[in-house]
Amino acid sequence: MKKLYTCCLILIGVCVTSVFAAEAPAGGGLLSDLGIDPKTILVQVLGFLIVLLVLWIFVFGKVGGLLEERRNEITTQIEQLKTDREELDRLTAETRQRLGDIENESQAKIQAAIDQGNTERQQIVDQARQEAADEIARARAEIQREKDDAISELRGVVAELAIDAAGKIISAELNPERHHNIIDASISRLSTDPPQ
Repeated sequence: MKKLYTCCLILIGVCVTSVFAAEAPAGGGLLSDLGIDPKTILVQVLGFLIVLLVLWIFVFGKVGGLLEERRNEITTQIEQLKTDREELDRLTAETRQRLGDIENESQAKIQAAIDQGNTERQQIVDQARQEAADEIARARAEIQREKDDAISELRGVVAELAIDAAGKIISAELNPERHHNIIDASISRLSTDPPQ
């Protein structure tokens, strides 16, 4: 604004000086020889300067203000975009970090589930083996009990048969030859039968 005022004052000074210089000689001078009226030029210059001043105050000032306002707005928007970009970068980094944490956490949970499944599977296998071993032991014990019962029953039957046979032998007539045959048969039976 100061430059405009300075330019206007310089132009007015130049015009006034030319007008006075043109009027000074009596012969009209160079300007009157060229057909230039210095007063008309001065009025035109003053009119131009007034119009320029009015335009500067009412038009160029407002346009300059609008341009300055627009420049400030653009600068603010650029700064806001930079801030938003930095925030976006920060959020992107946080999101990537969180996704990495979630992935690590899910991998840890999957591994824990696999480990727990393996532990439970091993427990089930061990329990099944133990139950099978217990069942085998019960079956062996049952077989042994039945075997013992069968042996006891067989001994009872053998004892009855032995008593029966002894009774028959006793009731039979014993002569020395028959007596020797029974003793020999008993001795030979003892040597061939395994002891129980």
